[in-house]
Amino acid sequence: MIFKTRIYDITEIFKDSESKLINNNIQNGYRSYAIKLDKLKGLIGFEIMPNRRIGTDLADIAKKFDLKGILHSDELPNYGISNKEVEYVKKTLNCNEDDAYIILLSKDYETAKKVFYLIIDRINQLIKDVPKDTRQANEDGTTAFLRPQPGSERMYPETDHPYIFIDKRIEDKGDYEIIEYSIRYGDIKDKYEIYKIKKMDKDLYFKLLKENKDILNSIDPEFIKNILREIGFNQNQIENIIWNEYIYDIIILSKDLDPSTIYYLFFQMVGDAENLYKEKIEDFDLNFIYDIKNYIKEKIITKNAVPIIYYKYIKDKKDIREIIEKEDLYKRDINKLREEIFEYIKTLNTQDKKIIYSKVFNKFKYIADSKDIKEVLDNIK
Repeated sequence: MIFKTRIYDITEIFKDSESKLINNNIQNGYRSYAIKLDKLKGLIGFEIMPNRRIGTDLADIAKKFDLKGILHSDELPNYGISNKEVEYVKKTLNCNEDDAYIILLSKDYETAKKVFYLIIDRINQLIKDVPKDTRQANEDGTTAFLRPQPGSERMYPETDHPYIFIDKRIEDKGDYEIIEYSIRYGDIKDKYEIYKIKKMDKDLYFKLLKENKDILNSIDPEFIKNILREIGFNQNQIENIIWNEYIYDIIILSKDLDPSTIYYLFFQMVGDAENLYKEKIEDFDLNFIYDIKNYIKEKIITKNAVPIIYYKYIKDKKDIREIIEKEDLYKRDINKLREEIFEYIKTLNTQDKKIIYSKVFNKFKYIADSKDIKEVLDNIK
């Protein structure tokens, strides 16, 4: 059994090699790695079926990692590799006469390490018993290693899926890191990037969100709470927002509207619409929030008009602009507001300021800000 072995980088041995196989790979950025297999001379080259040796099965493992295969002591010297180079390899690995070795050509050490681990595991299985494999049929009637079968402890053994290989690479960008995962599943290859911000930075967080980057910090509740505090939400609002399903929409929209308005749209708007129309509203429409925020931002409507618009939007299935026009909910400028308030007061037939203030605020709160209404009323003589 093989319990422990060392991986050697033997690239220097082949730097002046006449082997085209070795030279072409080294010129393309590959390095040569090797392991010694104690007392296993002759095993790797042992024929298990016509034209297939144990080394062929081990090469199939390497090929699943996009490597070309393996070179081993039972077939060398060969492929342009000289006797002198073979002796250098054996000396470097401290091989005795009955030892074997395997060489891998790989662009990075971690891939070589994974392949060597699987090769050693495979050899250990061969020493103990005939390995349980799923094998593919070749045209010449032989079979090739495809993947191992799962252990008998599983109730429903899964044998129809190839290995999933995941490689991780981290690129330091100063204020943040890009963590890249390369995933291989059979013939399927994919890459996935996730960004990690090193320290609290609201502007950087917004920038990456705007670029639709996946940010690792987004799953850290404390990081998000700090972002919400910097935006301007109070502690009670933060506690409601932090576990809300629309938390990232709330953060994104807060770039366009003040925190109190954003909080109102997500947590109070539906309730106000229900109170206004004495009717239960089951739906929450996120698209409405994204559309209505532009009307609020550009001061086309007031925040108080939103429940009316939302009710009509949900119940009557009408377009926002159509509702605003039909209900005459456009926000009035101060001059237009003054004119309409004066005309309305004439219809009240009272000089009682409390009554006038109450009725005017109640009528005009959907089309004007409270401060503008108060300014007009305060200047009535």
